Amino acid sequence: MTRNPRTVVVADDHPIVLSGMRLLLSGSRFFEFAGEARTGAEAILRCDQLRPDVLLLDLRLPDLPAATICQRVKERQPDLAIVILTAHPEEMAVRQCLKAGASACLFKDTGEQQLLSALMQVVHGRAVLDPRIAGAMLPRRANGGRPEGSLTDRERDVLMMIARGLTTQEIGEQLGLSPNTIKSHSRALFTKLGAHNRVQALAVAQERGLI
Repeated sequence: MTRNPRTVVVADDHPIVLSGMRLLLSGSRFFEFAGEARTGAEAILRCDQLRPDVLLLDLRLPDLPAATICQRVKERQPDLAIVILTAHPEEMAVRQCLKAGASACLFKDTGEQQLLSALMQVVHGRAVLDPRIAGAMLPRRANGGRPEGSLTDRERDVLMMIARGLTTQEIGEQLGLSPNTIKSHSRALFTKLGAHNRVQALAVAQERGLI
């Protein structure tokens, strides 16, 4: 049985970007261009109206911070995957978007196949991190110190499976544990790494040589 294409709303204030995304998605059998927005308020409205699977969001729109847009659409549609696109690695803005629920952050010069692959990853609940902006994903730590607390063996298992792109359900199946137990281990893991989500956790773990 063929699955219906996943729907994508693109929010960007540059017409050429919108045209390019429409063309790219029209050539994919896995994704469908559902609508567009040129302001943050319009992005929120389109997500309310269209209920897309993915919001492809420019980091800088003229009216609202991207983090505010992320927060508002996630309040209404918790399962929506948000992919941030940026031309510059703006550390604070990127971190705020991740904290507000964004699933990924990519540079605007990302190749077409890389972008489609990233969309496929996020609709399956995985985080995607452009290695060129890893520094922008790292949480601040007081006095430049490392986050406190060493990982347990189980937390290390969970970390390695997150790095492989497995979902909470898939990690539970691999370890013979319930999804709620995996969520508990993940929360403890994030706390010890000083991270808010999977993207930050992987960036910190890479910095510390854990993966």
